[in-house]
This record gives sequence, structure tokens and C-alpha cells, in this order.
Amino acid sequence: MMLRVHVTWFVKGLDVEADALAIVDVLRFSTTVSMALEMGFKTIYVFPGLGDAICFARAKKIPLLAEVGGIKPSEADMDNSPSDIAQRGWTYLSRGVDKLVIRTSAGGVLTCKAVQKELDSVFVASTVNARGVAEALISGGYRVINIVCAGVGLERFAIEDFIGAGALIHEILKVNGNVELSPVAVAALNVFRSAVARLQDFMRLSESGKIVSSTGHRSDIEIASMLNISRAIPCAKPLQDAGGAIIRKLET
Repeated sequence: MMLRVHVTWFVKGLDVEADALAIVDVLRFSTTVSMALEMGFKTIYVFPGLGDAICFARAKKIPLLAEVGGIKPSEADMDNSPSDIAQRGWTYLSRGVDKLVIRTSAGGVLTCKAVQKELDSVFVASTVNARGVAEALISGGYRVINIVCAGVGLERFAIEDFIGAGALIHEILKVNGNVELSPVAVAALNVFRSAVARLQDFMRLSESGKIVSSTGHRSDIEIASMLNISRAIPCAKPLQDAGGAIIRKLET
């Protein structure tokens, strides 16, 4: 059976008909979620609005990771940052706190929109977990996969997301060669293959990379440039009656 793969952008990209979605926001939502699940967090609640995220985190007494326009708000316990969670997450896990709340300006909002499509499978993919997500997509027996890139603020092209989409396609092709790629998917694959030897440079010089560096989180770029360091496969479902999403690791 031929597998078709699309690469689309922003919220409007969700309109493409598909059996499964993969949300890509390399800097930094997808990478943060993947690394948090990899280190042992079990559940991540995602909200599109900061107010709802704050209220939920305080009510449940669990840590809040958040950014607004790339900046950590004072109400958040940690930034939307894979390096923050890597350094400080152990403090919570050692106390038995294995849940997080996250609010971000692009990937988090896109994920909350995606789960409203009522598909069985909405994955969160990045460079750090491309292989695991690719294997899950192949084993799921889907006919049409839509890789949706968040971009900068859900409105501008982000080279790191295009690279992330290309990394996912690269891993899909390693498992299944019977794949039909859309023209944009072909372009993403070629960009990834051209950039793979210098991923950190491409990400550091991107618009998002410059924002991340300006906030003192250059280590986030270093993490995001590492391929397949996480085996976590984040799978998102609707958070009932809350307008958000709930992410857990797919058990394989």
C-alpha cells in the first residue's frame, strides 16, 4: 500500500485530509515535550492560553513550562526549554511529580488545534525523536500522513521546522520505501539532507534560533540539533472540556 506524506504549515495546514498528523516545532515545543517524556514525565497538559495554563497548574499543583513570544512569563516555573527540563525536571521527578503543564506560542497552540480534528493519531515530532515517530507512523498502517510545521508564531517560515519535517521523512523512507511525497515534502527532505552535517549552525542562525539565543538558552539549540537522542513518541489527545490537549508517550 502506497503511503502519502504531506508537509504543511501553520493552523491552515490542518485542513489537509490525513489519517495521522505529526506536529513539528523544533525550537522548542516539540523538543521540550520529547525530552520531558524521555526523562520520565508521564503526562503533559497543553493549553493555548497562558491564563488557563496557570490556573490548571496551580489547581493540580504541578509545574508550568511556558513562553509568550519566546519569553518565559514570571508565573511559569520553567521556560519552554529542553535544557531547563533536563536540568530542573529531576527535582520534580524525585518528589514523585511526573506531570507538567505547558503553554507555548506556536507548537502548543497548533497541537491544541490538531486534537480537535478528532483523529486517532496526533504525534509530536522533532529532530530528537524523528526515528521513533517515523516507526510509529509506519506501524500504524496510515495511508496519508500530514506533517504540520508550526513556524515562527504560527505565521512565518522556520527553517528548523522544515529540517525537522525532512528528518522525519528521512526516517520514514528508511523503514518504508513505498512512499509518495508531496512537492513540499520532497523539498523538506532535500533541505534536511543538505543541512544534516551542520544542523546546529542552521538552527542557530534561524529567526527562532536568534530569539532562543537572546534569552540565554543557546543550549536548547544544541539539544535540538541532536538526531534521535529520544525514543519517546508523544501522542496527543483532546483534554475534555478544557480546550487543550493531553500528551502521553505512546507505548510500543
